[in-house]
Amino acid sequence: MAIPTESQACLIVFAKTPIRGSVKTRMRPFLSEEDCLQLHSLLLRLWVGRLRDWDLGQVHKALFLTALDAGRAAPHLLDVPPGVAVETQQGSDLGDRLFHAFDHEWNEGFRKIVFIGTDSPALRIEDLRAAFKALDESEVVLGPATDGGYYLIGFSACLPILFSGISWGTSQVFRETVQLLETNAIRWKCLGENFDLDTYEDLVNFHHLSKEFPIARDSEELAAFVARLVASSSTPQCL
Repeated sequence: MAIPTESQACLIVFAKTPIRGSVKTRMRPFLSEEDCLQLHSLLLRLWVGRLRDWDLGQVHKALFLTALDAGRAAPHLLDVPPGVAVETQQGSDLGDRLFHAFDHEWNEGFRKIVFIGTDSPALRIEDLRAAFKALDESEVVLGPATDGGYYLIGFSACLPILFSGISWGTSQVFRETVQLLETNAIRWKCLGENFDLDTYEDLVNFHHLSKEFPIARDSEELAAFVARLVASSSTPQCL
């Protein structure tokens, strides 16, 4: 498939399919399984809306969801806008799944590929534009998360080495990735730090931030839901 030069950029949103008991598990036991599902679904819908509303020019947009286990009922349909490709993640761990998605889009002809998840509601369209801009001169762009992982990674070169040998799901992900970049003399750029909503502590911090600073209009429903969760929890808010 030949991709016009101006359309060689691709944004991939990586997410779990919303299934009760399999999402936001690090929020337990502070949240119920149903609360975890609702929180994850709100974040997913937020980013589906951003894929629809955010103008990134000729950037191709794709949503990669985890596969359903055998015997599981399909989740409620997402209102995915026209022009956004929906694909299934494949692989045994996060690194395998990321590489499969990268390889799929690279073979389609895209030469700037940026990954994000759905756990960073504070991420702005300007951050995505900065990531694609950074790939004009760098082979990799990274957005470090406050928990030691990264909220964004982008590529302008095929670098399979960055998808293996990483302690996925730990606070070492960013450090280990940077070590691979430096060891292999890969040109990279670092964006500003941001946060993910992975733990109950993250949820409380987001609640406090949403009260102290203006939030994007598309995040108001999420902020209201988080406020209800924090208010109804018996856990102290000064975690």
